Amino acid sequence: FEYRAVAITRHGRTLVPKGDDRFEVDDMVYVISSKTGLKELYKYSGKKQFEVRNIMILGGSRIGWKTADSLGNQHYVKLIEIDRQKSYMLSNKLNNTLVINGDGTDLSLLRQEGLNKMDAFIAVTGNSETNILSCLLAKQMGVKRTIAEVENMDYIQLAENIGVNTIINKKLITASRIFRFTMSEEVSSIKCLTGTEAEVMEYVVKPDAPATEGTLAEIEFPKEAIIGGVIRGKNAFIARGDTQIKPYDRVIVFALPGVIHTIGKFFN
Repeated sequence: FEYRAVAITRHGRTLVPKGDDRFEVDDMVYVISSKTGLKELYKYSGKKQFEVRNIMILGGSRIGWKTADSLGNQHYVKLIEIDRQKSYMLSNKLNNTLVINGDGTDLSLLRQEGLNKMDAFIAVTGNSETNILSCLLAKQMGVKRTIAEVENMDYIQLAENIGVNTIINKKLITASRIFRFTMSEEVSSIKCLTGTEAEVMEYVVKPDAPATEGTLAEIEFPKEAIIGGVIRGKNAFIARGDTQIKPYDRVIVFALPGVIHTIGKFFN
């Protein structure tokens, strides 16, 4: 397989799956996949792959502005901002985005601007409640992909339960960056996996590191962690039990909090 399950959220608990684990109804499954494995992954998960072309962004915050600026060259982007002065400023800065001055919580406005024809909806108003509710509305109108900025930590689980596809939380992003610098091992990158207790880490393997001394099945890696993928030069592949780690490989690790500080020794 060109994909691998790396974490399961079940009844509020996060599990690192092993070969004998079974999926259950209402599990939230996190999967790492190569590009070639996506088609088969969609097939087995019962989901359909689709191309995102039309995007609506609610909120002209810094996140909204930067997102529109990044996506505008390759997608059709509409941005709705309630503040008139900010709308004018954004329209001058965003050459490839249609900026609309209006209340994004106004259902008639969203319908008028074709929310039901959008492939993705991104709510970044700075108000968690507004973002969650607008994403719920977008889902009801047939938008396939919704993204919400949720800064109230108590609302993250709620947002996921009602079907918001992706959560942005600046506190978790900042915490990930700070956490990286508190670790003694040389971690290239670390991120909190929103909605779980797991962390995603990237290590560059040093010469003579313990991870290079055998296959993944032989190195006695902690049970509460899993090596999901390996990047070797320009090639990326899914890690398996018979995978042999080599010096200077970049490895992607998913781990629960209890074992995070024991993982670095395998790669350094």
